[in-house]
Amino acid sequence: MKTNKTLYSVIVVSTALVLFLFLVLSTASASITEKRITSHGTASSPAIYDKNIVWQDNRTGNWNIYSYNLSNHKEIHTTNLSDQVEPAVYGSKVVWIDILDRIDNNYWGNVYLYDIFTKKQTLIPTSGAARSPSIYGNNIVWVDADNVFLYNISTKKQTRLYSNLSPTQTAIYGNRVVWSRDTVDYTYIYMYEISTKKQSQIATFYLANSPAIYGNRIIWEAYGNVYMYDITTQKQTRITTRGSAQSPAIYGNNIVWQDNRNGNWDIYAYDLVTHQQIHTTDKSDQYSPAVYRDKVVWIDNRSGKPDVYMGTLSYLPVAAFTASPTSGKAPLKVQFKDKSTDAYYWYWNFGDKTTSTLQSPLHQYKKAGKYTVTLTVKNAAGTNTKTTTSYITVK
Repeated sequence: MKTNKTLYSVIVVSTALVLFLFLVLSTASASITEKRITSHGTASSPAIYDKNIVWQDNRTGNWNIYSYNLSNHKEIHTTNLSDQVEPAVYGSKVVWIDILDRIDNNYWGNVYLYDIFTKKQTLIPTSGAARSPSIYGNNIVWVDADNVFLYNISTKKQTRLYSNLSPTQTAIYGNRVVWSRDTVDYTYIYMYEISTKKQSQIATFYLANSPAIYGNRIIWEAYGNVYMYDITTQKQTRITTRGSAQSPAIYGNNIVWQDNRNGNWDIYAYDLVTHQQIHTTDKSDQYSPAVYRDKVVWIDNRSGKPDVYMGTLSYLPVAAFTASPTSGKAPLKVQFKDKSTDAYYWYWNFGDKTTSTLQSPLHQYKKAGKYTVTLTVKNAAGTNTKTTTSYITVK
């Protein structure tokens, strides 16, 4: 019998390459991979949703709203002669404040809506004292003097949610609006359900800032720490303990914030499922973070002036799985289900000398016995393995 030396060489080289890639992958670590978005040194207040990054920029002499599309790499901006600040974005819709006045370093003005696709700009009715706009779906919210207002883009209906109690900042996600309210002694975090018109007080602190919401989770900063409230369980959790955090944001299982525990402002990210924490390490200041899925944007001063940077969050994967059924007569078909987090490669060892690289494979055990199952998962940051001894019993 002749040996195909060429085929044998290919197999050896391929095996070595896979092993090399596995070792390189295994020695990587959780990180934030960075990309510079602007280079003019004139940016501020970035936000991100899906493929669009927006920010305010005064490279032309006054503040305009800029947007950058991550798919086609095109940058566009407003051309209003007035200053536009505090942008927020949802899909192709961007809102901001068109400044009419400044009081105590705060901006006041009108709310504008811009559609990136249609290039249509719309003035939203306000008193001219609006600030802190947010948008989700067809709903826009903002603070107007001592009121919180809601505007539906489709129906053009405006609703006053809260009045005469000094609200400061707003955020919206889905059917819920949150805001903070300042008094002489305390700051309160409030939530409003649009469908039920129900208002609830979530938290009371001496100082509380920057409320944000995603799904059932509300976060804010108080005393230099990030706090989270679960609407379903009504449980409050302290996320940080160093007293050096500001400006938190949340999307999915990711919470991001700026933190100066090391002497300068860095961007920190925390995974609510795996409890992993990662951060930027540049010695300049990074601040004003916003997050969408695994993408975070911020303002970075490493060039000596403020520019927008984007980072991709990469946490170490955590392997987990379930199976059904876990016992029965041979031949036994078992459906394995991947429960891992932050993984994009799966390698199963079923304990009967067979393997699979499917995410959630269906496997048949042909002989009686007890089988130990192992799942190894990978991503760009590294690998993780979960082993369950004598998990499957075949009679």
